[in-house]
Amino acid sequence: MTALFVLLGLVVLALPIAVVALIVAHLRLRKEVQALESILAELLAAVAPRPSEQVHRAEDALAVSQTVPQPAPETTPLSDQSTRSDKAQTTQPWARPEPTAPKSPASPPVPQAPLQPPVPSGPKPPSRAALLVSWMQENWFYAAAAVSLALSGIFLVQYGVETGLLTPTARVSAALLFGAALIGAGEMIRRRFGDAEDSTTAYLPSVFSGAGLVSLMGGVLAARLLYDLIAPGPALGALFGISLFGLWLGWRHGPLLAAVGLIGGISAPFLVGGESTSPEWLLGYFGLLAALGLGIDTLRRWAWVSVLSVCLGGAAGILLSLSEPGNETLTAALAVYAVVLVILVVLIPARSLAPDHDGTCITEPILASGDVGVPIFPVLLSAGTLTGACLILSHTALATPLTWSLSLGLAAGLIVLITLWSRGAPALQDQAGLPLMTFVALVAYPEWNAQGLAALTDRLAAQEGLTEQRMPWDITLILLASVTCGLVCTWRSLQPGRFSAVWAGVAVLLAPLTGLALEFAWGASTLLGPWPWGLHALALAALMVAKAARFATADSADRLRPALATISALACLAFALTVLLTDAALTLALATVVVAAAALDRRFNLPQMTGFIAAGIIALGYRLLVDPGIGWGMETQVLEMLAAYGGTLLALLGALWLVRPLSRPRARVFLESAAWSVGGTLVSLTLYHAIEGMVGHAVDGAHWILGLYATIWIGTALAQLERLKIGGALLWLRVALASLFGLLALVALGSALVFVNPLVEEQTVHGPALLNTLVPAYMLPALVLGFGAWRLTHLPRLLRLAMAGGTGVLVVTWIGLAIRHFWQGGTGMYASQGVSEPELYSYTVALLLAGAGLFYQALARRSDGLRRAGVLVIGLAVAKVFLIDISGLAGLVRVFSFLLLGVSLAGLAWLNRWVQTRGTQDTKPE
Repeated sequence: MTALFVLLGLVVLALPIAVVALIVAHLRLRKEVQALESILAELLAAVAPRPSEQVHRAEDALAVSQTVPQPAPETTPLSDQSTRSDKAQTTQPWARPEPTAPKSPASPPVPQAPLQPPVPSGPKPPSRAALLVSWMQENWFYAAAAVSLALSGIFLVQYGVETGLLTPTARVSAALLFGAALIGAGEMIRRRFGDAEDSTTAYLPSVFSGAGLVSLMGGVLAARLLYDLIAPGPALGALFGISLFGLWLGWRHGPLLAAVGLIGGISAPFLVGGESTSPEWLLGYFGLLAALGLGIDTLRRWAWVSVLSVCLGGAAGILLSLSEPGNETLTAALAVYAVVLVILVVLIPARSLAPDHDGTCITEPILASGDVGVPIFPVLLSAGTLTGACLILSHTALATPLTWSLSLGLAAGLIVLITLWSRGAPALQDQAGLPLMTFVALVAYPEWNAQGLAALTDRLAAQEGLTEQRMPWDITLILLASVTCGLVCTWRSLQPGRFSAVWAGVAVLLAPLTGLALEFAWGASTLLGPWPWGLHALALAALMVAKAARFATADSADRLRPALATISALACLAFALTVLLTDAALTLALATVVVAAAALDRRFNLPQMTGFIAAGIIALGYRLLVDPGIGWGMETQVLEMLAAYGGTLLALLGALWLVRPLSRPRARVFLESAAWSVGGTLVSLTLYHAIEGMVGHAVDGAHWILGLYATIWIGTALAQLERLKIGGALLWLRVALASLFGLLALVALGSALVFVNPLVEEQTVHGPALLNTLVPAYMLPALVLGFGAWRLTHLPRLLRLAMAGGTGVLVVTWIGLAIRHFWQGGTGMYASQGVSEPELYSYTVALLLAGAGLFYQALARRSDGLRRAGVLVIGLAVAKVFLIDISGLAGLVRVFSFLLLGVSLAGLAWLNRWVQTRGTQDTKPE
């Protein structure tokens, strides 16, 4: 009974295919009728009478219009829906149809048109669901007849089992004879009455022949599964023969029979059972059936037969591999089978060793701004098959080191193959990206490169301690594979056609990206050693220089491709320096690369170098701030720090001088902001080393250390804010970075003002008055923040006011602490030690001087706001004298203090009145 259920499953699978085929035939008949009606209407319009005659022949015209059917809107058939009869003409869904004479069934016509884009036709066709419902309403009995005939053969065998009247051999023979009889009946009906859509016997030959094929397969399966009359090998051979016969019938008479043959042939190995020591040969069997299905499609243009062939062939290969887990040979064969399937899908529809797919690429409708049309069916089919092949390669790479190496090599081979093919088949260009991403992923992603890396490390561990060791070639071969793919992409970019710049970008980026993956995912510099791996990078740089020269020879005005290759060469050179040099030397090398990019831009007019300059500045910022970063700048020797930061500053200034005559606003903004940031960092670190050299790095020096740290991050945040004027897609990233750097600076300043302030914690202030550690702690960050508020005029007004306010807080803090340091000394800053009378008097004088200064600025700038601020400061001074100083002063000091306060207030009152009067006079109308 199990076998009967299997056969019933085959019938159920065949039923949807039969329904689709019959729907397509019905649609084709409708289209031909509509075309004839349209032609008749055009003929009637051509012989229509003149307007003067229409008055006398109105009744005749009305009669003609009522008797002749009006042309219905033409519907475009789906590209994968077409059937054939003995006299049917071959169609090509993706090419303009050409009228040809009908051919005999024994010699099907072969269309010669290349694979071209579809020709736009009438309105959008109805959905497939609507077509299915429409056909089933009229022709459901054909499907029921096919199922009934197929089941009759199966029930014939079942009847023999239940009654016991026939021997097992007779039962199987009866099923086979019944199937042959059905096929013969179908052929007889086809030859005598035909099976064209306009005949009364339409669909009947295919119904009888399809049911006969199912009955034949059921008889063979019964002989194998129910009665064990034949071995698995002969059973498989018999089913394969029946499948080939069904494919031949389908090639001659219709896609339904081809689909039955495909389903039966692919399912046969899984149904007959048995075991084999070499199951991988079945992949060749599946590939042969898929090739036959594709061959039928390329001759008769039944697109859905190709889809069925590829889907069944791929699924059969995967199921076979899953049935033998751990079989390395079968896994490797599956990887090869996937690539072979791609080759078959690309070449068989073109009927050539060089494909000719033309028209729209897969990604163009998504990326293009206008209407570029849709890709033709062979392009869609190849894209789907290639996606499946790349997924299979990703799966097989996880098995063993051998399968990983094979999958990586096959991915590289697909890159080369599709790149070469795309010269004559431009619609396949973007499909090279699928194996390219697979190649990079197999190298870079830890889960996929685990097998290859494990094999390499195990071999190196086995060689450890040996007298003679050889350099492993694994990493070199992987890099060489990417270089080979890059060279092919270079050739493709130099060929005429679209997307030459994209090909150039792939050509100059694939090998460097692979090198980065090998460094970060494999640790190539550790496995090979710095110098051998650095020489690999230098060789890549030389290769990119050669590509830049070749692109420059080919391009005259457009410098995009030479610029891309030059940028790649500089990146490879910088990567080599990263591997070989120390921290300071590497930073200087990167800075030199930025200068070289600016010099190349000035010499050869390469605007694309702006992007590389920006990338170089980002890399320099990462090295100067993060890795090795500020901590390295504080801990290393002062000369090494000066070389790294000072050399970088000189390089940035040199690059800025080189690009200044050019129209490169983005590059100038990057270089100027980076120069200011690096300059501020250099000053801060220099002060740190100078102060540390005098007083040492003690805990009681946290205020000036935090101040210098905050100054560095303030400068870095201001550099990001300066770059906001560039705009572009990175605007919000720069805002986020500026916010992050500003937050770091705010934390450091808050700690310096609150937690480690010499007033609230016992901190020693080193140095003489006005030239002590309070300057780097508070005055230096105030100057940098105030400079930013003054310079960054493109920022919002509120943000600039906040920066100015922060500057004021820091300046006031510094003045107050400087006054206390003057009177109390470096060790008497702690607030618990009290305040002396001269110190109190000094605070009052400072407030009065600050108010006078604000009054002067109000007069100079004619600002009423500054005048009001001066009045506020004077008010604070008065409040301080009457609330604080009066209790702490005595004797002549108190007398002269109030005398000086009175005189000062009188003078400031006069100055305030004078400023108001001048402002009123200036605003009077003339």
